[in-house]
Amino acid sequence: MANQKTALRGSEILKNIEDLKKRKFFHLELKGLTKPTRDILSELVNGILEEIGANPLAGFHLFSGLMEALLNAIKANIRHIIFRDELLKKLEQGESSRRDAEELLEIIMETSLLRDAMHRYIVPDKVKKQVQTVLSLEDKIRTKKKVLTEEEKVFLSDVRGKIEKYNMNISLKIRITKEELSFRIRNDSPIHHLDFERIQESRLKHKELYDQGNSADFFRPEFLNEKESAGFGIAMIDEGFYSIGLNPLDLLTITSGARTTTVYMKYPISGLKMDF
Repeated sequence: MANQKTALRGSEILKNIEDLKKRKFFHLELKGLTKPTRDILSELVNGILEEIGANPLAGFHLFSGLMEALLNAIKANIRHIIFRDELLKKLEQGESSRRDAEELLEIIMETSLLRDAMHRYIVPDKVKKQVQTVLSLEDKIRTKKKVLTEEEKVFLSDVRGKIEKYNMNISLKIRITKEELSFRIRNDSPIHHLDFERIQESRLKHKELYDQGNSADFFRPEFLNEKESAGFGIAMIDEGFYSIGLNPLDLLTITSGARTTTVYMKYPISGLKMDF
């Protein structure tokens, strides 16, 4: 049974949670981070942490970091969709037909150097604002705080439709061994190389502050990079590692390909069991 591959939907996962949390490997496919999805992940991951005897504080930081990584993946997919749209609008201004513009867009999106170069023609603040709008509208629906206007409904429906059209998914793999609990989060959008460089630089600065005993100072205004995709979410995950005495530069790795970004998070079992 433990070695069989079993495909379960959300409600089935919750019904079988006691058996599932004893397994050593999981592969979940996510479309978003709705409340039911969060509840399922909480039951599963916290169940695993209980099974391995993790310190509750370590478990809190681990689960918070995992949620942040998944939220980053969701935002990246939305950002990618909006970037595509904005770039297509620019290309349509210079091409004879929409079909020509769409063909050129696909070439650009498949070529990393061209894709990176096109970022100079897209206003980052506009993309960032639209991403925040999508997340805000989704939150209003989830919390039932407000009835959306027709314009908001159309905008959100358009983004959701394109996520489906381009099959933008998030893949989460969880693996437990005797030595570590590891997570692999993969989303279907690449990181712009300048954003990647800023993330790496900010992580090193965060580590410097940690070595000085002031890692929380990284979140002061003078250190935060307000540019789009500058790695604030990654910094929050790193801080979680630091809070339980682990070095995220050794345990959290980010890779980006032509179509995907992957985050690897590793937590030594011995580290998760320590008192802080």
